[in-house]
Amino acid sequence: MKTISRLLVLVSISAVLAQPLAKSNEVTLPLGKKLIQYGWDVPTTEQVRRNIGRMERRPFDGVVFRLEGGGNVLEPEEWAQERFEKDYRNAQRIRWGRFTDNFVIMWAASDQDWFNDAHWENIVNNVRRVTRAAWLAGCVGVCFDPEPYGNNPWDYTNAAHRDTKTFNEYQEVVRQRGAQFVRAIETELPDPQILTLFQLSYFPGLTRPMDPEQRQEALSKEHYALLPAFLEGMLTGSQPGTRIIDGNEGAYYYRNREQYFEKYHQITQSALHLIPEELHDLYRGKVRVGQAVYIDQYFGLRDQRVLGHYLAPEQRPLWFEHNLYWALQTADRYVWCYNERMNWWEDENIPQGCEEAIRSARRKIAYGQPLDIDLAPIIATAQKRQQDAIAGDLITRTAEIKRIPRGVSRPIIDGELNDEVWRRTPELEPFVPMRAAQDTVLAQTRTQVTYDDEYLYIAFWCEEPHMEDQVIVGEKRDDYLFSGEVVEIFIRPSEESAAFYQFAINPNNVIWDGLHLDVLQTEYNPDWEHAVHRGPDFWSVEAAIPWKALNMEAPERNTQIRANLCRERYTELEWTLWSQTVFHFLEPEHFGVWVFR
Repeated sequence: MKTISRLLVLVSISAVLAQPLAKSNEVTLPLGKKLIQYGWDVPTTEQVRRNIGRMERRPFDGVVFRLEGGGNVLEPEEWAQERFEKDYRNAQRIRWGRFTDNFVIMWAASDQDWFNDAHWENIVNNVRRVTRAAWLAGCVGVCFDPEPYGNNPWDYTNAAHRDTKTFNEYQEVVRQRGAQFVRAIETELPDPQILTLFQLSYFPGLTRPMDPEQRQEALSKEHYALLPAFLEGMLTGSQPGTRIIDGNEGAYYYRNREQYFEKYHQITQSALHLIPEELHDLYRGKVRVGQAVYIDQYFGLRDQRVLGHYLAPEQRPLWFEHNLYWALQTADRYVWCYNERMNWWEDENIPQGCEEAIRSARRKIAYGQPLDIDLAPIIATAQKRQQDAIAGDLITRTAEIKRIPRGVSRPIIDGELNDEVWRRTPELEPFVPMRAAQDTVLAQTRTQVTYDDEYLYIAFWCEEPHMEDQVIVGEKRDDYLFSGEVVEIFIRPSEESAAFYQFAINPNNVIWDGLHLDVLQTEYNPDWEHAVHRGPDFWSVEAAIPWKALNMEAPERNTQIRANLCRERYTELEWTLWSQTVFHFLEPEHFGVWVFR
């Protein structure tokens, strides 16, 4: 009976597809490339069925739609078929015209237990229920959003059995579940396109040459630590015709074409560092590069004030068209167009110039025309407006730096901060958030600074309630420490020169130092003292930097220099500092002032 019913459905779908396509003046993109719409206006099967003719007037090649029966397929409770019957009826009655590549959405939030077979029997059932609607609707595949809007199943640091199961053991069982997941999809929809909103594109810091044990340790502390293992399971468990698209959600924020090409290389080449060598051929054969564009970002529609807010109205469609053009150029097949504060299908809040920008980019791609948009000056102007708007609200600090009192010994550089000199040196003001990073400080950082004729002495005390979860990167001097926990010292000795010095120390007392002139000089490796002490809920740092390493004499009384002290904290993705900057720490114009007494 199942085979007969499927044949009847196939006959009805074939009859629909045999009808003439809806008339349209949309150009066909070359090389089979497709632009897919997905956003907060994601329609239901009933909305698609009722409105498909009107929907296909929009300049897309397909749509992601949702099921009223549900979409959080990793939930461990079994879903009965009855909850999807309405979706199934509507799916069969959708009369697609110009929209050729359509997807049903699946989400990933879940409190399931990776080691619980009963949970996974239900999850496989849930995946099949949702995928069946995709098959009935004649979709090319499913769209899987790994971002957990709720409980995070990918986070090993909060996993149910973390105290008894190693990260390796978790990875092994997640590979099994990834294989089950993809086989459940294939059971209902042969040779599917699985459009994932991101995969290994999320891990640029780990997709480069590094010690395997160091990579594994860093990966275990990532928010999406188990996602690569899930992908490995999908690769090994899938049939030859299945394709997995890395949708590169990070492309939302790109500002130049080079970023698209660099990400294409990362996904196709560098990402192999995160995949076992025996799976490299499978990865190359099955994974495809997708790209993303984010309308709200370009048109300034988001609640927070992003760069789009500082563009002139006529410039916003240019940024959108630029990004869509290069997204289409560099995607293997699919580009997905995301939006939140607008609704394509109800014609609500469509930004002026938005639809025209899509049609213009499509036309230029179709006819092999150049983009003829120079985005660099547009972005530079907007950044200047944004900097000027934000700078007035920055917390810019000034501090008096006291010389070590007579009769008091210089600190012993051991990281413990128990010397008399620190007891007599006042603390600087508390750290504040980087302006564009977050609004609050979750872990406090206290700092002290003093000096003598030979050295500048700096102490950090870093509160850390999650010491066991610290992400620590780097093993030797000048390794790239900045993908993990680190404190940083910035010194700009003279207002007459733009040059400034940067020193960084991680919790393992590995250091990085550099001199910023016109270009960064990492060969700058002066002799300076540094030490770290680790406590149960904090880590502390001492540093002694010779004045000669800063190319200056010991400061006389009332001498002023520009300086900053900063901290990158990856356990909760927090960037804090003494004198506030806007977008990153390398903003010498926003360093604070030290007045030596």
